[in-house]
Amino acid sequence: MPRLPPMRTGTELKANNRVVPFSFFPTGRAAPRRPVQSLLFAIDPWLIMRRSVQTEIADQTSSAEALSYLEQAEDLFRSAASAQIGAAKPLQLYYCYLNLVKAFVMVRGQPSPFQNVQHGVSESLDASNVEFSGAQLTFYESPNARRQFQAFDEFVRSLSAQRVPNNHVSPLSTIIPQILPGHRLWASATDEKERFIALQRVGFYQNRRTRTAWLRAYLFADDVTRLGHTQANVLDLSGLSGSFRKVRCDEKIDGRTLICFEQRATQAYVRHAVDIADDLAATVKDLLWTTVASMPPYRRYYLYLCPVAERAHRLHQLGSIYSLTYYLGSITRYRPTVYREILDGPLGPRISEFVTGQAAQFVYLLASEFARQDVTKPSII
Repeated sequence: MPRLPPMRTGTELKANNRVVPFSFFPTGRAAPRRPVQSLLFAIDPWLIMRRSVQTEIADQTSSAEALSYLEQAEDLFRSAASAQIGAAKPLQLYYCYLNLVKAFVMVRGQPSPFQNVQHGVSESLDASNVEFSGAQLTFYESPNARRQFQAFDEFVRSLSAQRVPNNHVSPLSTIIPQILPGHRLWASATDEKERFIALQRVGFYQNRRTRTAWLRAYLFADDVTRLGHTQANVLDLSGLSGSFRKVRCDEKIDGRTLICFEQRATQAYVRHAVDIADDLAATVKDLLWTTVASMPPYRRYYLYLCPVAERAHRLHQLGSIYSLTYYLGSITRYRPTVYREILDGPLGPRISEFVTGQAAQFVYLLASEFARQDVTKPSII
């Protein structure tokens, strides 16, 4: 086996003698020097989103429209969270998400009116005609041929994520594994390998002499072994192989060996590497999944090890949550017996976990997108 290349010479990126923590939104937009942003603690993420609407949308009519979507989204969210009966929760959550998406897309510059937006996704059955196991989702570009906006495509575009081709069909079975919370329930029920692997850390690095910066991602070697993967396999299935390489790493934490994946190409900067931190983060935003926690480290990042045969169906993290919620909301509305059958089936605990436990994560992750700053719930109120 050829010897691994050494790490590129460099040090962790610092600003004011403090390490710049990794985030999808490491710096603010103030000029001339982009300030490093701190984690934003918020008991009520809806306030954060309302503030973003008020500061980002100058037109008063459009601002009022977006705020009305947020108000309805919050009502639906709280109704779903407090409901004693869960049969309608998927439908409530989907329309909560749809209204959140409409407000978010307007914040990111889509002109109003936006009232008549279509879902941008539809559900059907494949040739097997079997509910759930044969379910599939079709995605549509926005605007369509009749100039009608499609919510899903507008959402993905506003996230600056990879858009799904028009009329693309994804089996539901390729989307369910992409949901991070409760993933082990899916793996156990389907007798599949786990596809998520936690990153120990992600960091910004720089070389002051060459005025270049790059990313490194670290993970534990024993996690790779536990999941039954090889290190090369992780690099390839995660989508990192084109832009990252494995380099020599002698670091251990509590006796556990670390693996380091380093970005192949560097980015040049003029004055300070902090100025390009957002650009570096953007290169991996589609490739990392995130969980929001109320205790340190507040954000954890994961790689999704997508099988080669399913790469065309890989979505942005928020897109996968939105699309699965759309499907569950649709069957809850039109074929409620199917939803009951799913809950009683082998994947029932997985779907139940998704419906009850994913909503708050979605709201906090999307609040971070609204604010362009990591938002989390404080541990002590």
